[in-house]
Amino acid sequence: MPPPMIRADTITGPRILAIALPVVLSNATVPLQGAVDTAIIGNVGTQGALSGVGIGAAIFSIVFMAFNFLQMGCSGLTAQALGAGDARRVLDTLARTLLIALAIAAALVALQMPILAASQRFFEGGAEAQAAAARYFDIRIWGAPFELANYAVLGWFTGQEMTRRVFQHQLVTTLSNIALSLLFGLWLGWGLAGVALATVLASGTGLAYGLWLARAQGRRLDAAWRPDRARLLRRDELLRVMALNRDIFIRTVLLTLSFAWITRLGAQAGDLTLAVNVVLWQFLAVSAYGLDGFAMAAETLVGQAKGAGDRAAFRRAALLSSLWAGGLALALSVLFYALSGPLVAVLTDLPEVRAAAMLYVGWAAFSPAAGFAAFQLDGIFVGATASAAMRNAMILSALVFFPLSVWLAESFGNHGIWAAVHAMFALRAATMLLAYPGVERGISAPTA
Repeated sequence: MPPPMIRADTITGPRILAIALPVVLSNATVPLQGAVDTAIIGNVGTQGALSGVGIGAAIFSIVFMAFNFLQMGCSGLTAQALGAGDARRVLDTLARTLLIALAIAAALVALQMPILAASQRFFEGGAEAQAAAARYFDIRIWGAPFELANYAVLGWFTGQEMTRRVFQHQLVTTLSNIALSLLFGLWLGWGLAGVALATVLASGTGLAYGLWLARAQGRRLDAAWRPDRARLLRRDELLRVMALNRDIFIRTVLLTLSFAWITRLGAQAGDLTLAVNVVLWQFLAVSAYGLDGFAMAAETLVGQAKGAGDRAAFRRAALLSSLWAGGLALALSVLFYALSGPLVAVLTDLPEVRAAAMLYVGWAAFSPAAGFAAFQLDGIFVGATASAAMRNAMILSALVFFPLSVWLAESFGNHGIWAAVHAMFALRAATMLLAYPGVERGISAPTA
């Protein structure tokens, strides 16, 4: 393995863009997959089936999002091993994360009945929708090993700056899903069951392709590497990985609850407010696709700098990637605000929703600028594997955010709800910035 090329002078804008842009393209394929599934069921199924797919997809979005620490943790640890020039540890990290992913997937499959029961109580729907969601769930749960293992593979490539491989992997998965959904769901007439089966098989196809790419990369890193049970299951290594994953899990659960709480506040304000916020939330959702690329660039370069013990490179990676992310966030916010009328008109044709949305569109338009610092610091902390600091910052933010959001919503209505969104971003950024100096001080020697 060649010596790691991570010095402060090697961290440039083009290098950051080379990491970020494939992630942006990869993320852009995600909504296409869901749109095709929705169109198929919308044409061959009933309204209940369409609602069932929506409920089922939401269940798996929540369940799998809770375990995205597999991707984040693998990315940070891989980048550090690469920065330290330790090829064997780069490969061990993937193998160990795959083992953990498969163990979690086995638990999800074993616990599928209580998971489904709890999910159906949470997502209240009609009898037909609940039955359809159950059918979708019963099939797609068997894809858990593929989907969680894919997190490990994607994180491994990200940690090595190989985000073009991430894009290729996502493209294969998405195209497979679309083709299989059309075959099973539309042409064979299997409807909802066909769409669910297509998702499972597409995840398996993506995993097979990702592992094939990983095998080729593994040979380039260390052709003599072989999996060693004693080494992979070393107690100290497993404890380190589990502590990292535990902290990211806590952070992710609290963050997910914060976003769900925002939705709950909107629902309590009435159907019109909820509809308005669903429309306006798309401004932030779309911007997240672009900003995620620069957060991943930070994960990769910050992790390599920590692995190499290069504090100057660490600081430059954190600062330069953040400047790029901030520039993109500000540009998107200005663009969203300038085009807010046409964008709202595209998102809804309901006159009352359009009119109400324009009252709050400024909050939504500038949410990317308000949120980029929190997103970017997440990437920096993941690359530094500073999971405890990230967890503690999220806990502190949540303690302030939840009561503050209730007061804002009660006092200022939907303006208060959107102010709470901005407050959440500010709290997360502020608490992580307070922790950042300690994280940077920890960069002193190559990671062992």
